Amino acid sequence: MGDNRLKTRTVAAILALVAMMGACDDPTNTNLAATELLELDADVVTYGMTSLLSASGVREARIEADTAFMYADSAKVLLRQMKLILYHEDGRARATVVAISGEMDTNTDAMIAWGEVVLTVHEDGRIIQTSELHYDPQRDLIWSDSATVQITADGSVSEGSSFESDLEFRNLFIRDIRGGGSEIIF
Repeated sequence: MGDNRLKTRTVAAILALVAMMGACDDPTNTNLAATELLELDADVVTYGMTSLLSASGVREARIEADTAFMYADSAKVLLRQMKLILYHEDGRARATVVAISGEMDTNTDAMIAWGEVVLTVHEDGRIIQTSELHYDPQRDLIWSDSATVQITADGSVSEGSSFESDLEFRNLFIRDIRGGGSEIIF
């Protein structure tokens, strides 16, 4: 009887080994990730990214993005469907920037936003529209070198070739105002 058990176990082990070897010869064609993800050159892709920017322990801004692409050899993070919220020292939102895409430098916290950029200043309801916007917290500056449209809370519209402002939005300059002076200061 012991001999029959040994033979049965041996036959079962051989059959299992043959079945496993047969499975190795039949590779599956199923990708583990979508083709577009496999073709990305980013080292890390994050969905639903949120990053807080602070100085001396005080929150200055929050960056949100639908998708963030990070690269091991770079301090740059590419953002899709991004939002930047700037804060007062007391934690109240000062301004919001939304754009189709952007780029953040993790070493300096500087950022560039591209595509249908809208800056909303919460204090006075002013809206600035442009195609590209730069944010540099180390220089206390936000600006665009592209055509700019400003819409104030009362609905008046100003157009210019570019704008520049401090991050408190106390000194906002719009250059080459159409139909008016060479710059406007608020």
